[in-house]
Amino acid sequence: MFLEKFIKTVYISFYKDEEYKLLCEIKKNNKTLESLKKEFDSKEKLIEFINIYLEDYARVYISTFVNSINQGIVPSCNKNEYKKREIEIENIKYLCINNNYSIYISIYDLMTIKKEFPFEIDFIYSIFAPIDFTAKHRNNTFYVLILQEKIAIIGYKNNIPIYSDIFELKEENDENDEVEDDIELLEEIDLEDEISEDIEEEAENIEIEEKPEDLTLTTIEHNIVKNLKDAIKDYYENYSDDFLEKIIFLDTINIGNDIKKLTEDELLLDSNIINFDLPKILNILSERENV
Repeated sequence: MFLEKFIKTVYISFYKDEEYKLLCEIKKNNKTLESLKKEFDSKEKLIEFINIYLEDYARVYISTFVNSINQGIVPSCNKNEYKKREIEIENIKYLCINNNYSIYISIYDLMTIKKEFPFEIDFIYSIFAPIDFTAKHRNNTFYVLILQEKIAIIGYKNNIPIYSDIFELKEENDENDEVEDDIELLEEIDLEDEISEDIEEEAENIEIEEKPEDLTLTTIEHNIVKNLKDAIKDYYENYSDDFLEKIIFLDTINIGNDIKKLTEDELLLDSNIINFDLPKILNILSERENV
């Protein structure tokens, strides 16, 4: 249609990872006129922002992804393969890709997202969709999408994704536990009777060390490697006899290069880090769907 080239189209992608992250792109005639990235600390602020564009523009396409554990990849499009894996086909929605493999999502999770927002979300993807869309090395390779709260992994063999899983990145509480134990111990001690004046004087001169700024980041790195060890064990035991050759990290949180060294030292696998613009990939997927 001739008028199509003169109509502005808005693509908005968002997802929640501690905060809501959003990308808004205004396009006309396949050219980007405006691109805006935002973060919101509440769902209400996100909704308010999106509603402005819904009111001002006639063509707005909104996308997000499901990040629950009730999804995955099956290296087949045959329903019998789902039955073998004890996946209830009536409770999922799946997409067959190139007649070789399929990505599935729980219908319940899809409906939950749709009911969560007052506007229509045009495209709801699996968390594995943007990974698979960008994956170039598809043999004996792990792709690891790093979010603040979890990681999503796809394992490829002979150009087919044969393994997928999602892991929560839980913070380690060992240090907090030690502090609590120390407090309980001090409460049991009668300071007036048990602590000498010399010890009291020495204690007054002790400086409390501040936590290093990258403590949280270090925790995330170690949690990632710990979960990777579990994933690789599962991969070898249940999916493939071929050794993995490479791990590619898709980084959305600017994790830094230490994760590469940690992986290579502990897992003895070559690794690479790619800065991954997840909202941009979601918008690209949406734009392709809209063609």
